[in-house]
Amino acid sequence: VIPFNMGDADSLYPVAILIDELKNEDIQLRLNSIRRLSTIAVALGMERTRTELIPFLNESIDDEDEVLLALAEELGNFVEYVGGPAYAKELLMPLETLAAVEETVV
Repeated sequence: VIPFNMGDADSLYPVAILIDELKNEDIQLRLNSIRRLSTIAVALGMERTRTELIPFLNESIDDEDEVLLALAEELGNFVEYVGGPAYAKELLMPLETLAAVEETVV
């Protein structure tokens, strides 16, 4: 189940696959998708990244060290995908959640 309104299904089908992989039990598929979050964000656009992708990521924060580390690294470079510095605050919730994780690697 993809929580996004996919609009033009043909052009966003690869994005839908990446979003599905974010929820997959296989850690490698999750890592693959997280490393491509910028691709998902560009396809969704800035507003949908803020209103749909960021809340989805925050709700889906995984407990695997590798996944958390990859997510933290990606979100650290995500300001441009949410609309620039004026919207950087949108990243605080998932970053705060990651900061609260007890894993030192994150």
